[in-house]
Amino acid sequence: MKKILKITGLVFLGIIVLLLAAGGYGWYKLRHVKDTHDLAKQVDKACNAHIARGRSAGLFVGIIQGDTVYAMGYGVADKVTGTRPDSNTVFEIGSITKVFTSLMAEKLAEQGIVNWNDNIVQYMPANVHLYVNDTTTLEHLSTHTSGFPRLPERWFPILEQDTCDPYSPLTMQDLIQYLDSCTDKKRPSKNNYDYSNVGAGLLGHILEWKTGKTYQALLQELICQPLNMHQTSILMADSGVIAMGYDARGKKTCHWRLPILYGAGAIKSTGADMLRFLTAEMNATAGSPMARTQKPIVSMPGGSVGHGWHIDSFTGMVAGIPATVWHNGATGGFHSYIAFIPEIRRGVILLANQADEGLDALGQTLLTKSAKISLY
Repeated sequence: MKKILKITGLVFLGIIVLLLAAGGYGWYKLRHVKDTHDLAKQVDKACNAHIARGRSAGLFVGIIQGDTVYAMGYGVADKVTGTRPDSNTVFEIGSITKVFTSLMAEKLAEQGIVNWNDNIVQYMPANVHLYVNDTTTLEHLSTHTSGFPRLPERWFPILEQDTCDPYSPLTMQDLIQYLDSCTDKKRPSKNNYDYSNVGAGLLGHILEWKTGKTYQALLQELICQPLNMHQTSILMADSGVIAMGYDARGKKTCHWRLPILYGAGAIKSTGADMLRFLTAEMNATAGSPMARTQKPIVSMPGGSVGHGWHIDSFTGMVAGIPATVWHNGATGGFHSYIAFIPEIRRGVILLANQADEGLDALGQTLLTKSAKISLY
């Protein structure tokens, strides 16, 4: 028996040694990638494979390396027409909207209209009250440390009224009633990150209440017009210019409408516009509103959170590249991913018309490759 246990122990030890050796070799290869100057071909192969595996009906991919840009559409924007997506095809970008909302707040803060450290209560109109004034600030909303849940459980029956377009039945009165009795809200804490659509959406409404302008007007005035992003809006749902959306099984689904909380996920945009946005973010000068949104504020495992952005330090440590600034987004029929490495001016934008989380892994892979391999 002792001999058998000894042999078994040696076998397990051998397996562990082999796994460590394989892991070490993989880590070495990841950090020592040779520049083969064929990233464009590798991107083409990876994206075609993504489509072939049924992970998305259509896909737009944009990659920026310094001043070099790669933009390509794959698959179809609509399975009926067979139209190929291009840089002018409109996609729902989902939660990437949160980056825009925080940038709008950052620009208003620069103008002295709002202050990140202000209590949110002071921005609420007379008919809106917070259950407990727990000193939640605008910064808490932007960094997901406000204590608000992702969504209130009491809204679940409302969201289930239309499973294809779940947010459409919600009204401003639903939000007002929730805020007035939000017993599920925790105290705000920089040590308690909890991703919240309510918090981000509330930030968008606060900007409206403070300025007297609609979210759509602020979006155009503060971001879209200065960057010539003429096809970016919270409107356009069900219009002929937007790609058809498909669920994770590839079944046609609804475009999402967000009557409230649009600051959390209502923006639609194109590859061309998102490349303009990505370029501006990567080229942001120190101290500018864009640069300030990228600054780490709240630490979390593997990285940190800024105003709207997530900062991934772990992947960079493993792959031997600088920290990545990123966000993703998802609706019932779309998925999106944006990420960049400010230090070396590398960035990617992926827009897909199918709700499949595998897009994040594809985007991260392409960004990591773009840090090591030239497009051409």
